[in-house]
Amino acid sequence: MAAVLPTQPAPAKAAQESPRAGFSPALCGSGDVREPDIQGNVPKGQTAAYNCGVTRIGELPIVGVVQGYGMCAYVRTGSDMGNNRGGEVHVIDVRNPSKPVEVGRVPVKMASETMRVMVTKERAVLVSGSSVYDIRDCMHPVLLGEIKWPPLTIGDGPPSGGGGGAGLLPHDLRLNRTGTKVYASLGLWEADITDLKDPESWKITDYRCDLAPQVPGPWQEVHRQGQKAGINLCNDLANAKGANSRVGVSRIQYALVWPTLSHSLDVNDDGTRVYLGDQKIEGPHNLGETPKIRIVDITKRPVQIVGETDGPGHGLDWFRAGGREYIIHSNELGSSMDAAASPGIPGDTCRPYPRPSADGWGFEVFVSDVTNDQARNVSMLRIAINDPEYCEARKASGLDPTVAYHLVDNPEKATFAAVNFGSAGLRIFDIRNPVKPSEVAYFNHGPMVHGGVGYYDAARGLIYAAGGTGFWILKLEPQVIARLGLKT
Repeated sequence: MAAVLPTQPAPAKAAQESPRAGFSPALCGSGDVREPDIQGNVPKGQTAAYNCGVTRIGELPIVGVVQGYGMCAYVRTGSDMGNNRGGEVHVIDVRNPSKPVEVGRVPVKMASETMRVMVTKERAVLVSGSSVYDIRDCMHPVLLGEIKWPPLTIGDGPPSGGGGGAGLLPHDLRLNRTGTKVYASLGLWEADITDLKDPESWKITDYRCDLAPQVPGPWQEVHRQGQKAGINLCNDLANAKGANSRVGVSRIQYALVWPTLSHSLDVNDDGTRVYLGDQKIEGPHNLGETPKIRIVDITKRPVQIVGETDGPGHGLDWFRAGGREYIIHSNELGSSMDAAASPGIPGDTCRPYPRPSADGWGFEVFVSDVTNDQARNVSMLRIAINDPEYCEARKASGLDPTVAYHLVDNPEKATFAAVNFGSAGLRIFDIRNPVKPSEVAYFNHGPMVHGGVGYYDAARGLIYAAGGTGFWILKLEPQVIARLGLKT
């Protein structure tokens, strides 16, 4: 069984402020359809069709990963990481959000679970897998080039194993705030795209060999001895003819060479820190470890781990609130995990807090203070149906509400987080005081796309969401905007 988090806080009942125990404190409007009972529950025999504080005002029957910029939304379909197939991005005109219109499509080559956009005064780029697009004219994306991520060929390296497996790099993507560097997970990879006009200048750096000696485990000595002999295993791995590109034909062998470093990641505002969150699928190849969040100073050479705390990182977002820095981070999958098909251990919400946080225990989102590199867990974004006292009702529903990814409205001055809670839908939490988060709205019309992330248009109070039945445009209702102090 996975180790538990010794610093994991107990769920804060007072933070919910519900007039009825177990019900959501979200701020419903007059025409909303409130959940019938326990927060996040869809009773057996019922179809999820609930909304509170947020309304769907537009949609298109296009299912895929979502991002946006200005009056445009982007939905990527057809992606297949296992076969390294990229798919295409549908360009959607959302000037009239009640009547979105598809205006074009562009191809993307390599797959990645997420697709990301970064916009500054100097540039606006969309990155999916290896493809980098200029979206300054958001209706007409222009392909700038392809990032030449290494064609890793490790035979049976696990997806969470730190960067192995053909077609699995990149996995999660992030851009720094200037849009000049792309970071990829399953390890820590950096692509410098400063000169957008010259794709041949896009340098790729593999930081795993800097980090492996700093992470406790059997790999430390392997990398130390390699360094003494003048051998960089990362450089060798990038060479299709290198001996190390064929090492790791079993999961155990792979685990002895490469630590699990990340499934998800994010970058702080000035680009000096990268936050790595690992997933830790339970099983012998991960040695039964508790997932870790690690803070990496990327201004130093070699890059340095300068802080860490326990906690999962299937999804991870950095933000600032109240003059301090935080991350929200979570795992995925839960009680319905197929133990026969996966090395993970199905979670059990009947288990009291503190709980394990490895894969299969994705029942809540952790909030960690990372100010001054001193990482510590401070609270959780949670829903009542995943609490122990309601576990029998959860079982009776036949559903398994678990977290996938999330978004923060404004990382520089955060107000809310929108969390994909699977069969519990999109849940919106007030995080202005990250120590005492509280749900203010939800939209549950069935599960959403796993890697959808989404986008918030602050000017209009719109959320572009990756619905399981299509691309959704959601609008925050006036009472929620007022409660959060947002300006639209």
